[in-house]
Amino acid sequence: MDLEEEILLMRKDLERKISDDFTSKEQEKVRQLLSGLTLKHVMAQSEWNLLSAQKAILTLAKGNLKKIPQFVTAAQKDFRDVIYWVSLDQKKPKS
Repeated sequence: MDLEEEILLMRKDLERKISDDFTSKEQEKVRQLLSGLTLKHVMAQSEWNLLSAQKAILTLAKGNLKKIPQFVTAAQKDFRDVIYWVSLDQKKPKS
């Protein structure tokens, strides 16, 4: 799979996560909030990095619209933080 195909799949996955985690009323607001994180905020202005950070934000928010702005703000400072936090959360033992 080349990079363009991977990015297309990532976009579809991001949209699927939005529709799975948020009500139809919330979905446009989620997209609007995520648009606050742009290519200028990620290393090499890479769309792959941008989509990875946006997916991490959604994962950390766990369907809570009110949490998205704080994670977008953190990612604007350093997008790698939200990706790292997801990896930490995934390593936690399940209770």
